[in-house]
Amino acid sequence: MDDGSSLPNHDAPLTSAAPAPAPQAEADSGVDPTLIRWMLSLSPEERLRWLDNVVRTLHEVRRGT
Repeated sequence: MDDGSSLPNHDAPLTSAAPAPAPQAEADSGVDPTLIRWMLSLSPEERLRWLDNVVRTLHEVRRGT
């Protein structure tokens, strides 16, 4: 029986913050490689937690809370 302990802790902070992009970090295509490197530095669990937090924030914005 699942006791719920396998559920992710959505309020737990990520282990690393997104780095401030360097002025020349943006490629000609408009993609910021520092953000790509930051996301790839996260574990799959951290990426999912980050995405869950983004989705939750968007829901809150849509509700007006």
